[in-house]
Amino acid sequence: MAKFKRIERKRKSTYAAEQILDAIRQSEYHVGDKLPPEREIAEQMGVSRASLREALSALQLAGIIESRSGAGTYVLKAGFAEEYRALTLLEESENLQETFEARRVLEEGIVKLACKRVSAQDLQTLAEVLSKMQQSAQVQDFDVFNQANQRFHLTIVTATHNCLLVHALKPLLEVMRGQLPRELREKYYRADGQHFQRTFEIHRQIFQAVEKKDGVQAVRKMAEHFDMLERDLNE
Repeated sequence: MAKFKRIERKRKSTYAAEQILDAIRQSEYHVGDKLPPEREIAEQMGVSRASLREALSALQLAGIIESRSGAGTYVLKAGFAEEYRALTLLEESENLQETFEARRVLEEGIVKLACKRVSAQDLQTLAEVLSKMQQSAQVQDFDVFNQANQRFHLTIVTATHNCLLVHALKPLLEVMRGQLPRELREKYYRADGQHFQRTFEIHRQIFQAVEKKDGVQAVRKMAEHFDMLERDLNE
């Protein structure tokens, strides 16, 4: 009996990464070699610069290539483990944009409902989490800051006292705990320490609106927060 293979639908960024990996495997590029400019590679592959950059980002995070400011992109090393990591990162990234969109729709409604139902205990928990964010922002401790950030959003949805909303948001927050989103965020924060303070500040403003039970202001600040996240994600 014939054996059939599963039909795969891959994103263009994954195909782009695989072509670059194939070129390295076939010794068209060796460790230390410089890759062609982005525009040239994108034109040859027939993909957008955005798709190519996503591929290059995964290859860089996997340690296969290195981008040197003003000098171009170079092959750093290659091996099965690095290739597997790069392709896994790209697969994981597929859900990021959809997750972001779903979180935005949910959390703007969640914070409005939280303003109506938040308890004194909820506010105390939020204040404690916010304090942890502030302390970690001051010393730029990414791990603690990242954990406090996620706990803040989880506490907001818990303050709605609606189990269905909690169950709806939790899986979306889990996606953001994945390897690629975490590494991208850490790289972004470490590139400019001001991002810590900026992120803390918008969370402080969300907290103040919830504390005052001002639903309109809370939704406005949550929307500003997701505008910031969208700019960060695009970068």
